[in-house]
Amino acid sequence: MVVLSPLSLFASVIAIFQDYAEEIEGLQPLMEQSLLFTLYYYGNILLEIGLLAFSLILLVFYFRKKKRAPHLFVGLILFYLILNMIDLVAWASFDNLFGDTSQYVKQSGLSLLHTCITAMIWVPYFRLSERVKNTFVNE
Repeated sequence: MVVLSPLSLFASVIAIFQDYAEEIEGLQPLMEQSLLFTLYYYGNILLEIGLLAFSLILLVFYFRKKKRAPHLFVGLILFYLILNMIDLVAWASFDNLFGDTSQYVKQSGLSLLHTCITAMIWVPYFRLSERVKNTFVNE
């Protein structure tokens, strides 16, 4: 996850900017109708860029075996958990704007479930494991 996260976020950011011109034209009427959707859309772009930067920093700390790496990793997972919850609530509230958003709500729910399972496995491991404590020793 530490190594693949920056790669997937980088691909996501590239896709956002490649499709930005076409996508913004189609979404303009929706953005005019809903400030909440506009904030969601642009906030999502900013968060993707921020997550990319954070995951690159985490990657450097991870390979240098810095003591902060496990804490940053746990923070990243918990941040993903919060973002998935916000995403689920946002898509559920966009029902009046888009009509039936059940497909997006379902997708967000599955992402939230995946992140919960990931958190249940990796957070205790990175917090309690002696192997982790013995590996990440550099200041």
